[in-house]
Amino acid sequence: MTTQPTISRGKIRLCKVCGKQIVVYNTTHNKCADCFYKNTKPVAQRGKQARLWETFRDKVAHPYLDKKYGRACVDCGAMPGMKPDGTPRHHDVDHIKNKGSHPDLRFDVKNLAYRCRSCHIRKTDGKPPIASSTL
Repeated sequence: MTTQPTISRGKIRLCKVCGKQIVVYNTTHNKCADCFYKNTKPVAQRGKQARLWETFRDKVAHPYLDKKYGRACVDCGAMPGMKPDGTPRHHDVDHIKNKGSHPDLRFDVKNLAYRCRSCHIRKTDGKPPIASSTL
């Protein structure tokens, strides 16, 4: 009868998939790390609602706001720049009425407006907007 050598309270066994020697510390551990992670699904980094909003923003909100109001910030009138590839940048799409207190208006294009990043942060922080006439 041969005994398996122990390594710091673990036992040496063979991976049930590839046959490589592994050190196991419990009875449910039966695959090496390579084989274990090879068959697992990647974890989605963005939630379903975030992906839904991004699709709505890119396919519906940007074209609507560009056509209806232009691309300028509603508070300060700043225009967004251009990307290195020559396509126009967009300001943040902001909800006029807060989506937390008005969840029914989350996907309503009439409740959306372009704000530059600094004006969007000011509005989110509860500070008064910068009037475009003062600039």
